[in-house]
Amino acid sequence: MKKSVLILCAALSLGACSLFPPPYKVPVTQGNLVTKEQLSQLQIGMSESQVTYLLGNPMLRDTFKPNEWHYLYTTLYATPDTKQSDADDLVLIFSDGVLTQIKNN
Repeated sequence: MKKSVLILCAALSLGACSLFPPPYKVPVTQGNLVTKEQLSQLQIGMSESQVTYLLGNPMLRDTFKPNEWHYLYTTLYATPDTKQSDADDLVLIFSDGVLTQIKNN
C-alpha cells in the first residue's frame, strides 16, 4: 500500500513539471551581419581592402582556396526582435586581389 502511494505521488509530481513554461533561451548569433545596403554597395572589381572595409573580415577563408571568402551568419533560438542578415551565406571570389564573382546562397 505504501509503495503504491509513493509511486503515485512520484508520478504526479513529475507530471506537474510540464505545467511550467519552457526555460528562456538566449538568442545566439554568429557571423557577419550583412545588410541590403552593404550588398548594394558590393561591386565586381573592388579590391580586397575595399571589401574588408565594407563587410568586415570574412567568417571563413578556406586554406585550399585562399581567394574564396565566406561571409556566414547563423542564429540559434531567434526571437522576432533578433536581427537577421540579408545574406546568410555570401561567397566572394577574388582573382589577383580583385573581386571577380559574388555568390549569394
